[in-house]
Amino acid sequence: MAIDPKVPSKSHIYQAPTLFVKTFYLLLAVWVVVCIVFLNSILARFGLAGLYRLFIIAFILFYMCYFAAAVSYKMEVWDEGEIRLTSFRRIISTHAEQIPLIEGPYLPVGFIRFRLEREKAYLFCLKNDEFLTTALSVVKKANPNINYKNLKY
Repeated sequence: MAIDPKVPSKSHIYQAPTLFVKTFYLLLAVWVVVCIVFLNSILARFGLAGLYRLFIIAFILFYMCYFAAAVSYKMEVWDEGEIRLTSFRRIISTHAEQIPLIEGPYLPVGFIRFRLEREKAYLFCLKNDEFLTTALSVVKKANPNINYKNLKY
């Protein structure tokens, strides 16, 4: 399908509610503080003998925060199937034809998982949001072979 560069394509934008995103990262921050207090108690009790435990827990905390920063809060979909997922850490640009599966949350609030070629991308979502429904229906039109799990499209 040839795209005419003179005709601008329409984009559909879904952005997760700010309260949802802030609550997620607030809970993550509280969890990190609780873990740091726990790390401090280990270090105080065991001294250098607890250094290995301290290193392992700090490593896990670092990667937990690193991957949590990659959860997308905004999805932009163009009519021809181009998709851009924006998170605090990166921007993923892909096409609907490269996505074999989109999996929704079991609850009304959660994360949508996009299974891409070499990775998975996550998006904060409210399952019944009209902007999300519109954006996902555009994705479905661009690639009718996408399997939807826990979503109705």
